Amino acid sequence: MGPAPVVSSRYDSAPRHPRSFARVAGRAARTLTTAISALALTVGALVAAPAPALADDTITSQDYFSYYKLDQARAKGYTGKGVTIAMIDGPVDTSAPELAGANITVKTPCEYEAAKSSRTHATAIASILVSKNYGLAPDATLIAYSTASTDDKELGECKESRGNPRPLSAHMHLAINDGAQLISYSSSNEDQDDDMKWAIARAMARGVIIVGPMGNAAKDENDASVAWWSGTVGVSAIDASGQLASYSSWGQGVVAAGIGGPVKARDYEAGGVKDVQGTSFATPVVAGQIALARSRWPQATPNQILQLVTRSGSNNGRWDQYTGYGALSMDGLLGSDPSQYPDENPLADKGGGSTPTPAEVQQYLDGLAP
Repeated sequence: MGPAPVVSSRYDSAPRHPRSFARVAGRAARTLTTAISALALTVGALVAAPAPALADDTITSQDYFSYYKLDQARAKGYTGKGVTIAMIDGPVDTSAPELAGANITVKTPCEYEAAKSSRTHATAIASILVSKNYGLAPDATLIAYSTASTDDKELGECKESRGNPRPLSAHMHLAINDGAQLISYSSSNEDQDDDMKWAIARAMARGVIIVGPMGNAAKDENDASVAWWSGTVGVSAIDASGQLASYSSWGQGVVAAGIGGPVKARDYEAGGVKDVQGTSFATPVVAGQIALARSRWPQATPNQILQLVTRSGSNNGRWDQYTGYGALSMDGLLGSDPSQYPDENPLADKGGGSTPTPAEVQQYLDGLAP
């Protein structure tokens, strides 16, 4: 079991450790710290060829479904319809029976040969988001950007461009260009540079909400996560009892907590179905909840949706470095009109020197930044 949540000031001014640029190979071994290969943006988007469906072992339910009372949300018509989610991960098997009927477009900006472990991870993430059986937002539109991890083999221009420092930032620009309202990203953040800063600034300016995991090393990994950046929703993992999961990392940028498993996933290495867990699986749980809120409250601005997120956690408006504002409440997200809240991004300054700053976002809006 991880340490007990400690309530502290939201804008802690304690000195930060230097940013971590450690890269750990293998999406299957450690889902947060997957390294992404470089993008070759001149390569057109390709639709990945799905693997044959395995209907004999269809996954029909997940434990988190009852935890969040998703049957009640669906009964009321809250299904994420009208919301577009961008998912940045490995290749999604759209022929998986769990994804039957889901609205998914797979794009592969850079050609590569995917490892089976990458397909397992990505298909599980997509299913958590939009599966008709147990997805958080089954009627949302999902654009799945297929990216290579260090388990995968790059091909053609993708192989030649290894070392490009902008893989994640480039994917985010593609997602924004394609009209995504949410970006769910379940791997590591290697783009600690100006390109990433301005991609985040663009997302904040356009009202695109970015959701990402804190890590699975049971320590403060803020500087190695997407949560380091302003405006992003960092996600830690809890177990079915609502406690911080023993493996979950934490840090200054955590905003919400989600069930991190066990989650049933189609196993493309050994066959059949296996249980997985991690903050990378808690991330689409939280992203899916935010998608439901965006669909439920179309008149609210993205900033007001984020205001709602910070007010709908189990920590009753308090923040701590382990679970942020806590596990999100479906009743709070779907039952309280966020239009009553200020149209101001509550995550614009996470403290500790997070960027982009509000001034930098304004520079982007004024056309003074890339």
